[in-house]
Amino acid sequence: MESIKPSFQCTEMVVVSPFSNADVEAAYSIFKQERINPWSLETFEKSALNGISLVAKFNDAIVGYILLSSVLDETTIEDITVDSTERRKGIARILIASSFDNARAAGQEHVFLEVRESNASAIHLYRSSGFELIGERKNYYETELDRQHPEIVSNKSSPRENALIMKKVLSPLSAN
Repeated sequence: MESIKPSFQCTEMVVVSPFSNADVEAAYSIFKQERINPWSLETFEKSALNGISLVAKFNDAIVGYILLSSVLDETTIEDITVDSTERRKGIARILIASSFDNARAAGQEHVFLEVRESNASAIHLYRSSGFELIGERKNYYETELDRQHPEIVSNKSSPRENALIMKKVLSPLSAN
């Protein structure tokens, strides 16, 4: 796979670039903000430093990131999060567009993701970015109830949340 573009800058001065070692801890603190059961720092770091994941900065402060993985001609968005104080400013859209550009440059043809069925704002963002619903995983995500009452989980009676699976077909790079 080709290396990703070094950076992308929008008019609002949000700069998107590959993760560096120095970015991991600040991005991880954003990751943990609203997670029921967050990954370990080591797992997050491995995904962040894989050479294709991206971080967004504003005035040198990390405001969001997108963790990506790639197999053959497919890219998967493993996680995308924007700091809660920076949402609704187009940062996630910039991260997604940057990941599309880099995936195309690397010869990728498809981008996949999964999202909680209840996450209406993310679903809207993904649909407006060209993703289409292709499937569903029943009872996939843990809920707050799972964490507060593990005895319910062991009885398999916990109301878990469905995951929607979405796909974007990337158009090839145009020849210039």
